[in-house]
Parts: sequence; C-alpha cells; structure tokens
Amino acid sequence: MLTIEIRAKPGKFQELYQTLQALLPTIRREGECEDCRIYRDVEDGEIFFLSADWKDRRNLENYMRSNSGSALLGALDLLGETVSVKINNHAPSGIEALKRMRR
Repeated sequence: MLTIEIRAKPGKFQELYQTLQALLPTIRREGECEDCRIYRDVEDGEIFFLSADWKDRRNLENYMRSNSGSALLGALDLLGETVSVKINNHAPSGIEALKRMRR
C-alpha cells in the first residue's frame, strides 16, 4: 500500500488535481495495481492523498521505474509544496523514498 500526501503549491491546486486525475488510469493499468484513488482533505482543501494498493512491493518499484512513475514524480516535484510518502504503513518519509525505487 502506497499513500502519498501532497500539499499543492500556491496557485497550483487545479493543475495538481488534473494531473493526478490524468495519471489514475495509467497507474491502475500498470504493474498489478489493485486499487488507486485520490482523496481531498475536507479540512484543508489544498491537500490531496493518492492511495494505491499494489500486489507487492516489486510491482510498485516497477511502476516507479516506468514512464508513468516518472510523470508522477515530476508532478509531485513541480506542483507539490510538501509531499509525505507512506509505504505499507511504515513511518512517513519524503519523496526520496519513491525516487530511490527508480534506481
């Protein structure tokens, strides 16, 4: 299970939302992703959560090395002010955890 919490940069909320929506079908198709959804924080509307349930960690790592995984990382870097990543309910870390999977 991958959970990414993203706070949009000022003025980038709509662009971040549209980008995440555009990536959803590709994420769902690739690498044994069993479920993928976007949620918006009801108390702080500038925060999104991307939740993806993968068959296993290897499939997540393969996805992160794909073009779609690269697009996701690019969107997070470009449009996200803060990003917190949680993999399999381990303590949250930064986007570097996903970037390391690309190696």
